[in-house]
Amino acid sequence: MAKEVQSTGRVIESVETQPAESRTKTDTLLLMLMGVVVLLMIANVGLFLRMNQLQQEVLAALQPLQAMSSRPQGLEIGTKAPQFTLPDTEGRMVSLEDFAGREVLLVFSSTQCPACTEMYPNLRAFSERERDVQVVMISRSSVEANRQLMEEQGFGFPILTWQDTVAREYQVPGTPFFYVINGEGVIANVGFAGTLEQLEALATGSRE
Repeated sequence: MAKEVQSTGRVIESVETQPAESRTKTDTLLLMLMGVVVLLMIANVGLFLRMNQLQQEVLAALQPLQAMSSRPQGLEIGTKAPQFTLPDTEGRMVSLEDFAGREVLLVFSSTQCPACTEMYPNLRAFSERERDVQVVMISRSSVEANRQLMEEQGFGFPILTWQDTVAREYQVPGTPFFYVINGEGVIANVGFAGTLEQLEALATGSRE
């Protein structure tokens, strides 16, 4: 009978010790899980700080490029416009000085330029609306292509044959590129344009 009690006591003792061991394991697992969560949080904070640092570095590196893109390209406003003499679609020689005393919108264009193709109707509308502004186009195309362009678009202003030396003197970065030249032969405005609104803003800005 004593053995049974003793045996029963062992059973009871072993049963009572099991919940304590289980709680210890659970607590250990919880501590490990909390440790993992803390490590993940630390890692995320470190990643966020590193990403923020990289973002600042990228923005700092882009600042010079942004400053360059915000400035007008080409010759500076206030510069004396370089003189040129080029043939038109009929072979007549046309010079910038032929329009002395008048405001000139000088256009550097190309028949191979998609942006120029979209701009042509707006340029025609501008030339018809702004009668006081003499439009002159220098087109990077053959004489025949320039003649066809004039007929198709109904341009009433001269289209001159492109010459690389003239484009270099005017520091043309691309097409379509515009210069507004005042009556004194000084560059009053410069920039790219495509829509009628942009063309009018370019001309209006030169008078302010």
